[in-house]
Amino acid sequence: MNVAIFGTSADPPTIAHKTILNYLGNNYDLVAVYASDNPFKSHGSNLSHRSRMLELLIDDLNLTDSNIIHCPDISDNRTIYTIEKARLKWGENLDLTIVIGGDLAPQIFTWYQAQKLWQGVKVLLIPRKGYTIQEKVIENINNISLGCAIAQCQIPPFSSTDYRNNHDQGVLTDKVKTYIEENCLYFDEEKSA
Repeated sequence: MNVAIFGTSADPPTIAHKTILNYLGNNYDLVAVYASDNPFKSHGSNLSHRSRMLELLIDDLNLTDSNIIHCPDISDNRTIYTIEKARLKWGENLDLTIVIGGDLAPQIFTWYQAQKLWQGVKVLLIPRKGYTIQEKVIENINNISLGCAIAQCQIPPFSSTDYRNNHDQGVLTDKVKTYIEENCLYFDEEKSA
């Protein structure tokens, strides 16, 4: 089984995340997505809120019999443990691809137990506007993994950071937008007063 594992901060999940999920759903047998705490980032919302928003984003895909599943049970801030959990859940003989934003590509060599982590998986880099994926980085990922590819899709130029900074609701799906409003997320006291 060809499985894509997409851990994301989802802080909040945007229409760019929705585009990525659609792409993955069309190219993999199973897409396991989850919200995670990235040890290299600070988060604007707690993990339970981000996880719920990701579920709502998946609902907004309006897919029946979808191969895209929300999998918080494999989430771990150490990717090597996420891989172990995925193999326990679906079996050892998985063809695993770890999905990573292209902006994070240079740092994956410093991730926890990087040599062991990457040797048994493929890597799919998601291009992001404003970030160039260097050929040398791709070559280095190919050397330590089962292969590296760049997703051939156009991702909207919106990021979670853009939303947190500008509160542009046009980058959110309706269900996520409603959840943010109902839970008063991403607005500090000064802005909500």
